[in-house]
Amino acid sequence: MARSAARFIGIDSVVFGAPDLAEPRKLFTDWGLKKVKDGKSGLVFATEIGSEVVIRPSGAKDLPPRLAGGSEFREVIWGVSGAKELDAVERELSRDRAVTADKDGTLHSVDDSGVNIGFRVWRHGKEPARSALPLNVPGARGRVDKPSPMYERARPFRMGHIVFAVPDVRAGEAFYVKRLGFWLSDRYAGGAAVFLRYAARADHHNLFLMKRPGGADLNHVAFEVHDIHEVFGGGMYFAKAGHATAVGPGRHPISSAYFWYFKNPLGGTIEYFSNPDYVTEAWKPTNFRVNHFSEWHLMEGLPRPEQSADRPSLNAVRAMS
Repeated sequence: MARSAARFIGIDSVVFGAPDLAEPRKLFTDWGLKKVKDGKSGLVFATEIGSEVVIRPSGAKDLPPRLAGGSEFREVIWGVSGAKELDAVERELSRDRAVTADKDGTLHSVDDSGVNIGFRVWRHGKEPARSALPLNVPGARGRVDKPSPMYERARPFRMGHIVFAVPDVRAGEAFYVKRLGFWLSDRYAGGAAVFLRYAARADHHNLFLMKRPGGADLNHVAFEVHDIHEVFGGGMYFAKAGHATAVGPGRHPISSAYFWYFKNPLGGTIEYFSNPDYVTEAWKPTNFRVNHFSEWHLMEGLPRPEQSADRPSLNAVRAMS
């Protein structure tokens, strides 16, 4: 398949099964997504631009099967720029595997790692033009008479990337690059992992594959928020709501993004992230030989205010003076 800078737009939706809808209802409400559907047939939550997390009862007849790893993750659906692009994907994949189509035109298939994948014409919003609050650095005070923002909770903007553990990273890379036109951003040596993006000009990675014996499964889904302050504000709110930190907050050396991961009872983890690298055709991939997961991170999250020592009272401060 020939490369096309406009072919893929983003992650349209991810689909989970759930034995009980109550737990994911609370999880994704607390996460900051907008609930757009809630009924016996399942739940649908949306990011700010409208991309969706879909949760359906585990026993639903037309729900894609579990992956070999056994989590409740079922499918990732990629958004493409138009009907011609969707037809091109169908022609390419139909050469050697089953491809089915829903009444709305959504395609469903399976990649070479055993991950259930779908494709549909992008139906959500795109990134609006917005100005970021400038930073203050030595010699350049761009933010004047304006405090940095604080967030009571996060409102995720979009799903930026998805990560799978797969038995053969090289085979996974070949499928996405040669068959779907994804671009290589970076690798870990020896077939340990690969960072891929769906367009020449995109975030550092939209898909990350990491080697693990025993069959494919979800590692995490990453939700972009507006800045590092929202990573912290959202993480503090989510932790206070009773959800367990997996790792973070912290910062990735590869992609430069700030992160905070939380455990997802449906499978893997979910991540708040902000400030990822944006790369182009000029980017030169690196073959890393040392683990660069984080520049720094906290293992158990930040302590909540009620876990910390009480702040000094006004009377105590006066007594110190």
